Amino acid sequence: MSKRFMVTGAAAVAAGAALLAAGVGVARAGATPHAAAAATHRCERRQLSLAPPASNGAAGSVGLRFTFTNTSATACHLFGFPGIRLFSHGKALQTRVIRGTSNVVPFEPENRVTLAPGGRASFFAGYADVPTGSQSCPRSTGANVWAPNDFRSIHVRFPAQACGGRVTVSPVVPGRPAF
Repeated sequence: MSKRFMVTGAAAVAAGAALLAAGVGVARAGATPHAAAAATHRCERRQLSLAPPASNGAAGSVGLRFTFTNTSATACHLFGFPGIRLFSHGKALQTRVIRGTSNVVPFEPENRVTLAPGGRASFFAGYADVPTGSQSCPRSTGANVWAPNDFRSIHVRFPAQACGGRVTVSPVVPGRPAF
């Protein structure tokens, strides 16, 4: 390869990198332009409230829907799975969070959810309330819930009896979908 082609190739790579750094690129159909996608930051605890969950029981399983609301004056986004820790009268209970589906937690793909001020996003959670074998089913009075990718939790009243401390959660989804 000649020196002229190597210099031209290096210049093209440098120009492409400069365009990407400036946010210029080719948008795919249905994709959010890079500049618009970067316009919001990750939602933080101080921007969110969390309503006590709505529930729906079915033959030994309980399904729940938790809803986050953006209470700030600026838009933010959530992506991924929330965290949850059960408590009983202020004492942490052993809690094992399973990311995925169950008979009461529907499949939801991981998508970035942008919340305008006052906007809502929710996630599904579920647990078994009938023990298997010698499994214990401790009663909780509340739960600490973490928005995806945050380290500060929101405490909610949450009377439950999750056998084995196992709680299955879905990723966050836009709005407040029904069960």
